[in-house]
Amino acid sequence: MDSSLRRLVNRRLEWLEMTKDQVSDWNAGTTRRRDRLSALPNTVLTRILSKMPMDSVVRTSILSKRWSNLWKHTQGVDFHSLPFSDNQADYSPITRCLDLLLSPQIIKFTAVGHVSERSNPDIQRWVNFALSKNVRQLTIGLMSVSLARRFFQLPDSLFSNRSKTLEHLVLSFVDFKPPRPGQPIAASVFSSLKLLVLTHCKLADATVDLCLRECVLLEELVINMCEGLKNVNISGPNLRLISFRCLEDSDDGEFRSLRVDAPLVGNLVYSGDLTKFYLNNCPVLQILLLQVREEPMNEAYTVHVRELIDQIRHVNTMIINFAVVEFVAKEYYTRGIPFQTFQNLTHVFWYGPLKSPNAVYNLVAFLGDCPSLIEIAVDFREESGAVFCQCISEGHVADEYEEGESSQRNPYEGGNLEKLEIAEVRCFSGFDGEMLLVRLLLEKAVNLRKLWLFWRLGDLSVIHDNVLQDITKSGYPQQLSDTIQEEANSIIATILDFRKASPRVRIKFGQEWRIESWRRHFGD
Repeated sequence: MDSSLRRLVNRRLEWLEMTKDQVSDWNAGTTRRRDRLSALPNTVLTRILSKMPMDSVVRTSILSKRWSNLWKHTQGVDFHSLPFSDNQADYSPITRCLDLLLSPQIIKFTAVGHVSERSNPDIQRWVNFALSKNVRQLTIGLMSVSLARRFFQLPDSLFSNRSKTLEHLVLSFVDFKPPRPGQPIAASVFSSLKLLVLTHCKLADATVDLCLRECVLLEELVINMCEGLKNVNISGPNLRLISFRCLEDSDDGEFRSLRVDAPLVGNLVYSGDLTKFYLNNCPVLQILLLQVREEPMNEAYTVHVRELIDQIRHVNTMIINFAVVEFVAKEYYTRGIPFQTFQNLTHVFWYGPLKSPNAVYNLVAFLGDCPSLIEIAVDFREESGAVFCQCISEGHVADEYEEGESSQRNPYEGGNLEKLEIAEVRCFSGFDGEMLLVRLLLEKAVNLRKLWLFWRLGDLSVIHDNVLQDITKSGYPQQLSDTIQEEANSIIATILDFRKASPRVRIKFGQEWRIESWRRHFGD
């Protein structure tokens, strides 16, 4: 309903811009139509305005006498595109707009935009205004475009305000620290907070500890690429979602560890080194995303990863890259031992390049060792599409897998994928390793219903819009196009001829990857 009424408001604005003749024609075409917008009470209209950007909200003041002051009672302040200038941006219109607002309470305040090196947004004024209006959701999403990191100062009132209405706080590129570091924050300032997002902020370990002690109702915590963190401890009785992406090196030194102790956490995202990640008391963890870096596999690494795997053995959804599978292969498959730890795993999303045939066999073996697995997705986004073009121009697909120790297959190659029903392969180009993966999935998935192959740049099933069309436009010789189309059709024909363990499997080639099925697992 809100969207339809918003369209009516926009239609009124268009009407004001018409010429006299156009207005007459417009009125003739709408004779005896009921003006549904004007029939609504002011409370409903202000609710609609509260969901619109402020530039559109202010423009409604010219609609009629009734609308001239209606916008001043909006409960949503959304400056989603701050003024930008390479010199000093002018933020005075925002200040004037805030001075005219009459609503006693603001439900949501948002100020988002890029800020140049010479600009000085009046953050303290904006935050003070929001807090004075008992704001529930406060977002200051600044994006610094300067080469050097720039952190904006927050007002002391954020840490001393006595209102108990703030539920969502989202900040970026700010210096997030209390006015008196190490001393307790006012008990009421964050006592009602349920979501806290800090991205690209300046932050200290002690500040994190202090906030978590005060945020007793906190359910969702996101700390993304923040500077100044070294040893972070995250704990909370009500935390349901935790996302932490570390900034490995900064001016303040190297990040050392993240320790999580959250008995109710169900979703957990971690980006960094596995050896710096510690879990304790996370019994209901269900969804885990690990974006980990490559590390030397020494004895200390092995012991740590074994302990970590034991802590996450009960999860049902995992998004992982090569590191976990590589560890399993070295510790189990090279010795001919199956890895049967993840008995509850139903969904796996794996991303990264396949560097050898053995890496493909290890991945399929890992999937086969998860007896409850029903859906997988594989993403080859780290590969380069231009490499495929180079391979085609030489008349063959490059064989990257025959040399070196990594090409040797392990004694254990896993069992069948008994329950797997859906498989998606993203950024597919037809490399030998990718074709091997598709063949193994078709041979081992006895109940597979759908296999989706999403081309890297375009839909190869359409001859005039193939996967390499964009690449050839950007500099590759036009004479390659015929060869590319033939290769594409050859790839499709080869896949369709693969032996299939499931008689009901349907193979589809597409262009747009359906990420919605994976977003639902993370509550997006």
